[in-house]
Amino acid sequence: MLLEPDIPFGTRGLALDLWRPPGSCAGTLVYAHGGGFLKGSRKEPAAAALAARFGALGFAVAAVSYRLGVRLADFPRAERRAIRESVARGSAEGLTLARRLRGAAMLGALDDLSEAVAFLRGEAPSRGLAPGLGILGVSAGGIAALSLAWPPDFRAGRVAQPDAVVAVAAAMAEPWRLAPTGPPALMLHGPADRVVGPENAALAARMAEAAEAPLRLVVTGMPGHNAQLRALLEGRDAAGRFWAEIAAEHVMGGFAGHAEA
Repeated sequence: MLLEPDIPFGTRGLALDLWRPPGSCAGTLVYAHGGGFLKGSRKEPAAAALAARFGALGFAVAAVSYRLGVRLADFPRAERRAIRESVARGSAEGLTLARRLRGAAMLGALDDLSEAVAFLRGEAPSRGLAPGLGILGVSAGGIAALSLAWPPDFRAGRVAQPDAVVAVAAAMAEPWRLAPTGPPALMLHGPADRVVGPENAALAARMAEAAEAPLRLVVTGMPGHNAQLRALLEGRDAAGRFWAEIAAEHVMGGFAGHAEA
């Protein structure tokens, strides 16, 4: 893999690290790290491990930074009210996901991921990247990625959305926003996740089925929260297929659907 580090993007002083495969490029995966929207970094070893795994499958991988600890006060007054209402509705709908993972900090990360998507789309031709662009988000990064796929109503039409999403050990912050028009999303979750309870992923899957939204939940069988990244990198399903290959196939399907649209 060919690494180009510290590429600035967007309007908020953020940067990304871009790995490109030595051969032809199937498309780009944006990696959004975890950390509860309070910590974490694109420089963590997971980024290089994912780049190596998915680079071998033909993908470029862009590990992006997003702002941490964004507060409610950082948004306009009208949006603050909408954020508070969203958090309250999530609890009423049955989400057990911590409120801090579906409020202002999540929306800040969503906005930054949107800028990364827009930047990479614009840069793809000059950097030799194929046009398809997906997001692979882990934990908090996956929550923000799913929310970008089906954004809050006050962000609809104002954000750059991916062609596909893979969300690992994540949840939908606003599952009522699921609709048939979103990009295909694959959720990988495991049992006994004490950070993002599996009941949250199950709720998203039920609401996706009711809304006929292109979201699919698969259970890796590997218990725990942090273990799900290892499941993606190394694990296999019951039929012996690597989860990474299943995720890559899902993303390529999203790229094909976008090209046909």
